[in-house]
Amino acid sequence: MKIFGFAIPSTVSRVSQAVLDTALHCIRFGTVLRFSLMLFMGFGASLPLSVQAKGGETEEVLYGQGLFWKIEREGRAPSYLLGTMHVSDPRVLKQKDRVKPYLSKAEVLYLEIDPTFREVREAYNVRIRDDGKTLDEVLPKEIYGKIRDIALKQDIPEEDLKQLELWAAYSMIQSLLGEESQKLEEEGVALDFQLGQMAEEHNVPVKSLETAREQLGVFHERDDKIFYDAIVRALESPLAVQNTLELMEQYKEWYLAENTAAFYHSMLEELKQEPPEIYDIMKTRLIDKRNLTMANRMARGLVRGNSFTAVGALHLPGEKGILNILVERGYQVSPMK
Repeated sequence: MKIFGFAIPSTVSRVSQAVLDTALHCIRFGTVLRFSLMLFMGFGASLPLSVQAKGGETEEVLYGQGLFWKIEREGRAPSYLLGTMHVSDPRVLKQKDRVKPYLSKAEVLYLEIDPTFREVREAYNVRIRDDGKTLDEVLPKEIYGKIRDIALKQDIPEEDLKQLELWAAYSMIQSLLGEESQKLEEEGVALDFQLGQMAEEHNVPVKSLETAREQLGVFHERDDKIFYDAIVRALESPLAVQNTLELMEQYKEWYLAENTAAFYHSMLEELKQEPPEIYDIMKTRLIDKRNLTMANRMARGLVRGNSFTAVGALHLPGEKGILNILVERGYQVSPMK
């Protein structure tokens, strides 16, 4: 089975199958691209980030420092929450050793998406056009040509490109802009899925906090004009000439420093350049509302105690982040050393 050129074998374990899926967490196409780093927070769609949050004075972000947290409430065994990054960089994977004593003995592991073929298929289906038209038929020739050129440089077949909804095309170009001189690939199994494998090895049940359709429905339900205009802006953006490797390394450095506030500020800074409807999609719907949904669905495990949750790290900080939601509900949260 292939999804946008990415082979998914049928003879691996339930968790390992989804390790190879680019659709579940970050609409990646064929390779693990810059987008996967941008989306280390696990949104499931394009959130433009840049390295504009370097230096300068910025407002403090609630719970903006720390990746691994203990969640406590009187009369219950503590639970744990880890902010992840969807990459396989060995430096990032050291988080596995840090959390193993807790995850291996947990009653349940919650991940954003249930890693099954059903979710892979759903994530694929929701971004494919169903109006009988192709992308080249709904976009001006010049705009489509620019998108096609970007895609072909990453070996994305044009026949696959033509099937995409406008929002999916926007997600794609947000991930691939700046790839003028390099094809970027990262081998190996991303942290999230390795945590799933660890749970499976220790007979810890793995459950999802949301479905692929719920994640991607944030885009699917919006007016195409929003994404057409966003595509035009993206093609004219300075991101098109930024050094991808430097950006990716910056994201990783923030993660290794457990500085989720840096990502949060960078996100807000970038969204200042976008119209209100994009802010609504990228921040309100893709982050804030999903934070609330995931916090709600963590509740059963928190009530029973000794649960372990792993979500993209950008879901943790901020007034509307998962950590603050839990605090407002009477839980105590404290960073693990």
